[in-house]
Amino acid sequence: MTREMFILSIFAITVSGVVGALLYKYGTNILGTITFESLTEIKFTTRSVLYLGIMFLGLAMAAYAGIALSDDLFIMRYLFTPAIFFGLVMLFISRFMMGIPLSVTGVGKLTAILTALLVVCTAIASNLFFKESFSLRMMAGIALGVISVLLIGEV
Repeated sequence: MTREMFILSIFAITVSGVVGALLYKYGTNILGTITFESLTEIKFTTRSVLYLGIMFLGLAMAAYAGIALSDDLFIMRYLFTPAIFFGLVMLFISRFMMGIPLSVTGVGKLTAILTALLVVCTAIASNLFFKESFSLRMMAGIALGVISVLLIGEV
């Protein structure tokens, strides 16, 4: 990958992430305070069961088609590689649950806190699971991440 393509991809990730965060906060403002209970609230009616069934059937059909296309389209092989697919599912769950604190605080403040915590926790996990080493400079940066969470303050 060229340096220009690397920079372009970082730019695209940043812009789409910022737009997504702003839209997400706008949506939570519309819905009001969100709780774990409200996220798991289900009203079982004939209509809801029917549409849930249709939705799950659609998801199963999309997954089957994606896996079937994995020999023909690299993007499908990429998406349906089990570690990548389940990693994306976990990232989705993480972002989905972010709506709970996002509904009661600012998007900038929450993003700063979560980013710093994710950097620290991911660095520790990558050291434990992948034996990734960190220079003294990188460890100082991670320590600054911890300090930034303390400085940003309570939600």
